[in-house]
Amino acid sequence: MNIAHASDVMGEQVIRILDPGVFITVMDTNRTVRDERKYLTEYDKYVEQTVIYDSEYRIIICLMRDVTDEEKAKERKESVSRTTAEIADKVVDNQMRIVQEIASLLGETAAETKVALMKLKESIADE
Repeated sequence: MNIAHASDVMGEQVIRILDPGVFITVMDTNRTVRDERKYLTEYDKYVEQTVIYDSEYRIIICLMRDVTDEEKAKERKESVSRTTAEIADKVVDNQMRIVQEIASLLGETAAETKVALMKLKESIADE
């Protein structure tokens, strides 16, 4: 969290370094939040957090595990997958265009051949 010394935050309210929403919800509902993934914008970190309210001692316990590397690797993998899919789409589009061009050329050639054969047939029939 880029905190230089523990004494910088000890005794301070959680709102100083974290969004208190999840803590308030856990305390109000007395329901534990387990393994919730969050992106902490101000720290540029992804964390997996578990938040527990201990009503006997009236304390909230939050365990956070840094999963930034996992999330960034996942984002890179998704980016590579998107790029690969885009390349595949371009290859298919190019192949379809080429097939259409070949079909057009074959059609033109077949038409020209038909015309030439008809003229040859007429020429032979006239003799």
